Order: sequence, then C-alpha cells, then structure tokens
Amino acid sequence: MVPSKIKKLFSNPIFIFIFTFCVELILNYLFEYQRIGGNYIFIDMAFAPTFGLMFGPVGALGFATATLTGELIEGIGFPTPIIDFATTFFISLLAYKLWYNILTKKKIDTPRFNSTYNIVKFFCITVIVSIVYFALLVISFSLYPGLNFSYSITDVDFNFPYILNIITFSLIFGLLLISSFNILKIPLRTPKRKITKININPYYLLTVLLICVAYIMFKEFVEGIRFIKHIFYFILIVTSLLICFNTFDRTIKPTNDNYSIIEEIILIFLIIISITIFLNFNYFNTLILSFTPNLDPSYQLLLIIAFTSVLILLVSLIHIRYIEKNITNPLYALIDTADNYFKTENRIESIINVKKYIGNDSIGILANSFVRSFYKIRNNLHQIQITTSEKEKFKTEFDVASDIQSNMVPKNFEEFSENEFEVSATMKPAREVGGDFYDYFKIDDNVYFVIGDVSGKGIPSTLFMVKTMYLIKNHSKFNDDLSQVIEKVNNLAYERNDEELFVTTWIGKLNLNSGKLSYVNAGHNQPLIKHDSSDFEYLNTHPNLVIGGMKDIKYSEHEINLNAGDMIFLYTDGVTEANDNYNEFYGEDRLKEIINKNKNEKLSDIITEINKDINMFCNNKQFDDTTMLIIKYNGAGGK
Repeated sequence: MVPSKIKKLFSNPIFIFIFTFCVELILNYLFEYQRIGGNYIFIDMAFAPTFGLMFGPVGALGFATATLTGELIEGIGFPTPIIDFATTFFISLLAYKLWYNILTKKKIDTPRFNSTYNIVKFFCITVIVSIVYFALLVISFSLYPGLNFSYSITDVDFNFPYILNIITFSLIFGLLLISSFNILKIPLRTPKRKITKININPYYLLTVLLICVAYIMFKEFVEGIRFIKHIFYFILIVTSLLICFNTFDRTIKPTNDNYSIIEEIILIFLIIISITIFLNFNYFNTLILSFTPNLDPSYQLLLIIAFTSVLILLVSLIHIRYIEKNITNPLYALIDTADNYFKTENRIESIINVKKYIGNDSIGILANSFVRSFYKIRNNLHQIQITTSEKEKFKTEFDVASDIQSNMVPKNFEEFSENEFEVSATMKPAREVGGDFYDYFKIDDNVYFVIGDVSGKGIPSTLFMVKTMYLIKNHSKFNDDLSQVIEKVNNLAYERNDEELFVTTWIGKLNLNSGKLSYVNAGHNQPLIKHDSSDFEYLNTHPNLVIGGMKDIKYSEHEINLNAGDMIFLYTDGVTEANDNYNEFYGEDRLKEIINKNKNEKLSDIITEINKDINMFCNNKQFDDTTMLIIKYNGAGGK
C-alpha cells in the first residue's frame, strides 16, 4: 500500500501543479518535439482531460503551463503558445466540470470506474472534450492562419487525428491512472462548495453540447456548408464556457474505499490491449492498408491503436456489465442494506431491493440467506420492542411502588422529636422496592421504634413488609406487652403465607418519663447501644425466632434503662453484610469502629458517615437493602 507521505503529497496543490507540469513537459518533448510515433501521434494531448478529472483546476493549470513552456522551448512564437495554453487549460477544466455537473446520479462520486455507467460516462466526456478541442483549433486556425505551421496536419477540415488522440489515449491512460490512484487510495481533487452568478440547468447545456458534437462529427464525413459549420463551432465553445462557469454548488468527499472487482477488470483490460496490439499488429496493419493503401504509417499506427482500444473496450464492457449485473450489484445491494438497515425507516424497500437477486447461483443463495436473516432480525426487533414496552411499563409500576414504599416510612424526623427524644433513619432498597422497613410512633408517654428485614426481594417481600408493619403498629395500640404483640403478629403473618416468607424484627418501647426501654428481638441483628459518654457496644440478647416462620411461638421481652444522652442504633443485615464482589463483608467490627468515630455528631450525620464508609468499602455497589435507625434519649426533662 502507498505510504501516507505520498498520499499527503497528492493532497498538496503545489505538488500536484509540479507533478502535472513535469509529466506534460516530458511527454511534450517526446511526442511533439522528438516526434516519437510520427506526426499523427500526440499522446500528451490525452493527459489534459485526464489530469483535469484527477486534480481539478490545479492539475489543469499545471498541464497548460507545461504546454506553454514546452512550445516556448521549441521556439514557437506568439500567439501559438498562449492559444495552446488557454485551449489545454479549458478542455482540462471542462472535463472536470462535466464529470461533476452532468449525468450524475443521487450520489456524486469522484472519478472511478467501478461500474459500466461510470466507464461510459468517462468515454462520453472524452468524446465531448475532443470535439471541443477540435472546434477550438478550427476557430484558432480561422482567426490566425499562421498558427497551422506548427502542426503537421494541413487538412484543417478533416483533423480527425486530433479527436482520435484524445479519445484513444485518454481511454488508455485515463483508465490506467484513475484506477491505479483509486486502488492505491491516493486521494483525487474534489470540488468545494462554490456559488457563481450563472445558474443554468446543466442538462440544457448538455443537450446543446450533444447536438453540436453530433452535427460536427457528421459534417466531418459529409460535405457541408462551411459557414453553418463555424456557427456550430461557436455555439459549442460558448456552451462549454457556460458549463465551466455555471453554478457549482456542491461539496464532494473523496472516495478512498476499497477498489471494486470492476476496477480490477479495467486494469486487466489495459493489459489485454497492450498484448493484443503487440501480437496482432501485423494483422491490423494489413487490414487497414487493404482499405487505405496510401495511408501515412504514423496515421496507420494511430488508427490501429484506436481501433483495438475501442474494440476491446466494447467487449470488456459487455463482460463488465455481466459481472456488474450478476456479482457486484447484488453485493453492493447487500452491503448497502446491511449498512443502512438500522438507519432508515424504509427497511421493507431495502429488503425488496435484495429479493430481486435471489436465484440458484451462489449470489442468489447468499441473497436468499441474507433476506431470511433480516426477516429474523425484524421479528426479533419486534419482539424486543414488545419486551421493552412491557419492561417500561413494569419500570413505571415499580417506580410508583417504590414511591409508595418510600412514603410508608416516616421521614419527618422532627415530627415526634421532643426535648426527651431524637430520631434519624435511612432506607435504601437494592432494587426498585425492597423488604426492609423501619417505623417509629408515639402512644401516650411511650415511643415505639421498630426495624425489620423480610426474606427475599421484590414485590412479594414488599407486600409482606407492608403487612408486617401494619400488624405491629395496629397491635401495639392495644397491648403494652411487646412479647404478646409480636406473638399475635407472628401468628397472623404465618397464616396464608404460601411464599413461606419471614421477617427478622427488633422492636423497642421507650418510656420518655422513666427512660425504661422494653424490647423484643425476633431473629434480628444485635443493635449498638451507647450509655453516657462511653462508646457504642453491641446489646447482646439471645434472639427469638423470626416472625412468620412457625405458629404459636413464645417471644421474650427484655428491659434496660436509658439515661440522658444514651443512644441506640438499629440496622439490617444489608449493613454488616455489605461486600466488595463477595470478597469480604463489611462486618460488625467496622460498623462499630465507624459509629464510635462519629458518636458525638448529630444523628443524621452519624448515618451519613456510615453510608459513606459502606459505599467506599463496596465501590458504590449495593447488593442488599440497607436500612438504619438511630434513637437518642435526652432524659425526662429534655436536653
């Protein structure tokens, strides 16, 4: 592959100018000054439209400047070099403008021969350019008869060699150079957005141009009126000028993608031309001499090259069209459908475009497999849309359920906080809804506070949690004995518990006047309690069975006294069992350490610091519901 430095060179206008200048100067010296090939062969003329197509105005200017320089070196006097400079620059620019302005499809591409359409378009442009070049020569010779001394052809009315030179050698070298540049991924010059004052539909101009070209080609073989013929020359040149200065309002990105099979065939075609001409030169020579025995040898060579080139091009176009129809077009359709299937809404249309290539050959089988695959993709996409819609529906319902659950637990911690009592809490479900809960409420002079954790996750756990909260709060209003409250809640929770869920619960009742704390532990984590100015320590009490596990279980009520400033911290197992990808648990020791480090802070700040430490330990990953509740007793008289 070509190094990036060479690609960068051909992106530089100065390098392009020098490159085209040097190539034309060498060719001008060889084929016009040294007369290699004879007086009728001017290969360098064909590079004018080729360089114009490849490099745009910069290439056209480099080629025309070299033509001017070469003729000045030869000693040809004015105005011939100036007229040739203007003529070659004009036809180079005309080829460039014709490619991007006429016979364009939806996608305007840089010059490349990846389809029979582009090859025919290139051939038509070379024919038009050669006729325009011939018309310019005729007009120039008519205005300045002395110019003709520099050309070997004296028959101005039948200057067919000029046309053959551009058509034949543009065909050979244009196909060779442009295909090679595309295969090597060397960028070609492309037009930039430019607005001009002339704005004529290019197809009107093309129609006039074709009429003039057809008429002039006809008059070359049929004797006509010279005056009318010159009028057509004039119209042809004016129309070409209008095309060059017409509105050019488009920006085209250079095409540097992989070359196509057709471009490979183009290069094979050029090799075939060379081999055919070499092997059959004598045959073609005899054939042409049989019709024109007195023909100049150099003209004969030009005709042989032109004849073989056009003949092999026609044969190659038939073969290329077959490959294009049966191989490349189906492949491009498959590629286009695959690239744009998810970018367009006309998916059915793109599939129908592929369906027409289904057949019994390899490409047809591939197209059939491709269509079946896309139908499967369409069905899967439809199913995914249904699933996504259902998922969105469930997400909305879960969000509503999460809001309902969040609103079930008290959040206004100032609601019951009097001078004797302070509280703060947090609840973070691992999913949209969870099975953890906390609650606190006041009945007479007693404050009840409870924390719980339902087995399992999701909606069933949440519903069981709601049921448990309701039973605990309802029965606490009618019974002062916490053990009896939990026993009744356990029996009711056990009934119709088909999911076999259970709840771990720690419930406490604090008398605000005496500081007596009664509590029952139904299989829950041991709380941390802080007396006076000491540190938090675990309140070790043998827990009873969980709620909902078995019927008619007896629960034990325990009592301790709290003094002013004492605190009790309740939590669920989502705190101590928090982990970093199950490598290590957060643990009771770390919880005790962090709470003692912040024991003198506000209650809400203590919970915040514990949450921060858990998040840092778990890398902000949460695997279980996390709930915390902290109570502070300030004594019967308040703070």
